[in-house]
Amino acid sequence: MKLRNKLILILSLVLLIFLFLEGFFGNLYFEKYFRYSKVLQLEKIDFINGDKVDYDKLKNYEKTQNALVMIYKDDKIVNLENFYYIKVKTKTGDAFVLLDAFLDNLYSNTPLKIENRDLVEITAIKVLDNYYLPTTLIKNNDVFKDYKFSYRSKNIYNIDGRVEEVNTPYTQSSLGDDFLESLLTIDVLNPQKKKYKDVDGDDEFQLITLNRNGYKVVIFYSFENIKDIFPSLKLYFYMKAIIIIILTMLIGIVLEKIIVNPIVNLSKVSEKIANLNFIKEIDYKSKDEIGTLYKDIFKMSEKLENIIELYKGKVSRNKEAQIKLEESIKLFMHEVKTPLSAIIGFSDMLLEDEHTEEIAIINSESKRILKMANTLLEENRHSQSEMILNKKTFSLISLIELSLKILETESGHINIDISHLKNMLIYGDREKLEQVILNILKNALEYAKSEIKIYIEECNGEVVLFLENDGPHILEDNLDKVWNKFFSSNSGDRGLGLYISSEILDAHGFNYGVENSDLGVKFFIVLKKGI
Repeated sequence: MKLRNKLILILSLVLLIFLFLEGFFGNLYFEKYFRYSKVLQLEKIDFINGDKVDYDKLKNYEKTQNALVMIYKDDKIVNLENFYYIKVKTKTGDAFVLLDAFLDNLYSNTPLKIENRDLVEITAIKVLDNYYLPTTLIKNNDVFKDYKFSYRSKNIYNIDGRVEEVNTPYTQSSLGDDFLESLLTIDVLNPQKKKYKDVDGDDEFQLITLNRNGYKVVIFYSFENIKDIFPSLKLYFYMKAIIIIILTMLIGIVLEKIIVNPIVNLSKVSEKIANLNFIKEIDYKSKDEIGTLYKDIFKMSEKLENIIELYKGKVSRNKEAQIKLEESIKLFMHEVKTPLSAIIGFSDMLLEDEHTEEIAIINSESKRILKMANTLLEENRHSQSEMILNKKTFSLISLIELSLKILETESGHINIDISHLKNMLIYGDREKLEQVILNILKNALEYAKSEIKIYIEECNGEVVLFLENDGPHILEDNLDKVWNKFFSSNSGDRGLGLYISSEILDAHGFNYGVENSDLGVKFFIVLKKGI
């Protein structure tokens, strides 16, 4: 996966985690903290002073807390005017019929109008001393029925008589009917602090009963009111999510500019140096770890170019000149180890922070170059004239895929067809053969117009690897010269890549060559099968 894509993925995951945590803690706030703090507010009552009730403070409390309060003393509801009710004079005395829930549950085409002096017949449920909830009310032969509670058979009383008083509450609270329904299932006069749901299970309420100076204060609050602010909260969270997404994209762009792009450019610079196209200046000015890498690479590029220029010149064949050249090469190899070690060290640090394919390639290729430098120094120390090969069996297709990945930034619009490759095992020095494949591929990418084909053929127990491009034909006189040292038709090239490849292939004893084809130019290598 590309570093840029990984960066976007990480930022997206951070965004999702942040939104999840915000939703979790937001839900925790409304489900726990808000309810807890609301109960504490409801318990702070100031409308009972001594043995008197301050009705102005009571009304203000109900308004600010959005709650309903019932005050009970000496078997009477002190603030009865808080409810819809009628007082009915019967043969046995006065009965108070509470109508809030009845009017809310009433199904009738005839409007219920009750006035003083009306004769009524009522079937009701007794909920408190001398206080009733009607299930059926008959007036002037008109029958009004509460279908929600008419099924109840316990505590049913018949109240027949004349209406002496009709009261409309001083507050238009929507909690009256829910509170009266709670009287059917809860003994509200017992001191308590509990949450419960209504009969339908739709709405949740808080019921608090306190004893204050001989009064029983019953406070009733509906959590349904919280839902009123949900649309505003949802809009807030949606806007916040959009802002966070925009900020994440901006952060991604900034990180791409200050981290990803310099690393990609660093990879391109390394590839240019590998092609002996030496950099002349550094376009990265920051003094961070990446800036240090740029400076080390620039130093390495400068020293390598000087040595190449020296080596390309017509060096005297005498012993003194040869010794001087060998000392310069050894000095370069020693010098190049320092920036390579820095590159490896910093890339190791970057890999610890974030393991990406691009950084891993920079790290592995730097280690390979460092190993080659150490090998060259070791060979020179023992005056060995023959190339040392570390032969083993390895997968050819994995070697080619790695090479293509390394050259991915250079391939550009070139279509590289490897569909006819087979997963063959090859016997040889994997690292040196990787250098051969890279050199031939770089040459092909330099001259190809739009297409490169890589395929194999098996013949007499051997594997022939073909790398064919659609570039211009090579002059017949130059077909054998392409393997010579410093030969190149491109003035910007140093002409060492194919020469080094020929040295490695000769050390393996492999046959190889290049020829013009119908497509363009075709390189071939006869490899030895692995066991």
